[in-house]
Amino acid sequence: MKTFLLFVAALFVSVASAQTISGYVYDEAENKPLEGAYVYLDGTTFSVSTDARGFFRITTSQKYNATLVISFMGFETLRVEDPYQYTKPFKVLLREDAIALKEVVITKGGPFSRKQMLRIFREQFLGTSASGSSCKIENEDDISLYYDTGTNTLHAQAYKPLIINNKRLEYKISFDLSAFEVGYNIKSLSDFDMRRSFFAGTTFYTDLSTNHSADKKRKAAYLGSVVHFMKAVAADDWKSQKFQLYIDRFPANHKDYFSVKDTLAGTMVRLINVPESPLKTVGMTLKKKGEVTPSKFSAIKYVVLYNGKEQSSITFDQGYFYIDHSGLFFPISELTFSGYMGGLKAGDLLPNNYSYTP
Repeated sequence: MKTFLLFVAALFVSVASAQTISGYVYDEAENKPLEGAYVYLDGTTFSVSTDARGFFRITTSQKYNATLVISFMGFETLRVEDPYQYTKPFKVLLREDAIALKEVVITKGGPFSRKQMLRIFREQFLGTSASGSSCKIENEDDISLYYDTGTNTLHAQAYKPLIINNKRLEYKISFDLSAFEVGYNIKSLSDFDMRRSFFAGTTFYTDLSTNHSADKKRKAAYLGSVVHFMKAVAADDWKSQKFQLYIDRFPANHKDYFSVKDTLAGTMVRLINVPESPLKTVGMTLKKKGEVTPSKFSAIKYVVLYNGKEQSSITFDQGYFYIDHSGLFFPISELTFSGYMGGLKAGDLLPNNYSYTP
């Protein structure tokens, strides 16, 4: 059975007033300002470049608890967690990146060709939906691929951000890939043998649309997505948002299984009245050294149907998570999606500051 995890590192919490992040970017070795350094809030369309003094300022209409990403060619990318904690301009020192000066080594040999592995990478990273299929990565030569025959896992890495043109949704995306893995049950690249797909990274979006040309397609990408579902859960509004919960193949009232509570950390969702797992343990099973014991939630699948047709399955780890105002959930390891929502990839993603209007 295939399961999919998707992580784009950005968590958001809002307040009412406009907020500003400002600072100076310097070369650590020479202590001189870097003009033209690229500064952006992860997962959004908010960005700026430093001036001749190395100075930058980003002002947003609300506060985002998002990572601030600072990059400059030839230097290590720096990520600042919770940048709004700095009420005054702060100084950032970038360190020269020796790896950036080297060419990416394309792994040769192994059981599969680069062409075969690249096809899987496109499918599992961009997706095969209308939006995913419309995407083109401008710098595929910067992707290094290798297949670990010991674990039957396809890995990918890139020393430069991947530049993606999403023709359908009309975005140019800079995706700094930090992890990509596709695991198989046997030595294979077949979808039938796939057991898990995962990728992670930070993103910046440039809006290429004119005169709202992509509005309808972006709405279609939003509806039924993980973000749409999370907003419906946080608002306790499944019915009007066209989501339906199924337990053991029968319709169920979500209020009987999910409690929703507002907290300072965000909307807390906790599983209640956990249904009995269909998996029974017979006899004793010896646990291998270092093996993590599955929680009582991990064997239970909650089926969610959107608009009467798009079916997804969700499994949980510890039985609770938080949702922010943008529809992002954390901890990211808590939920695993399969089915429709699990099949949505980078090509289906919208900026975290995307605002849906019916």
